[in-house]
Amino acid sequence: MAHTKIYPVQNPGGDVTQELINVMGDTGGLNESMGGYRIKVYHTRMFPWDEVFKILLYRDFKVYVTKHKADIYIEAQP
Repeated sequence: MAHTKIYPVQNPGGDVTQELINVMGDTGGLNESMGGYRIKVYHTRMFPWDEVFKILLYRDFKVYVTKHKADIYIEAQP
């Protein structure tokens, strides 16, 4: 059975949290906070940057990339 990928722009009512978890797999960790997200990037080379940014930006989140010590985070606010 072939898996048909549904892009965020085609599914604006989709569950953002679940989409992010599915796309990132074990390359990142997700925390929800006040309607937004804080994503810790575990594997920068394997991390699906483009897909994660599309999911967030197509739903009008403001997206910031930050660094804390040696860790990189993506912070998304509604």
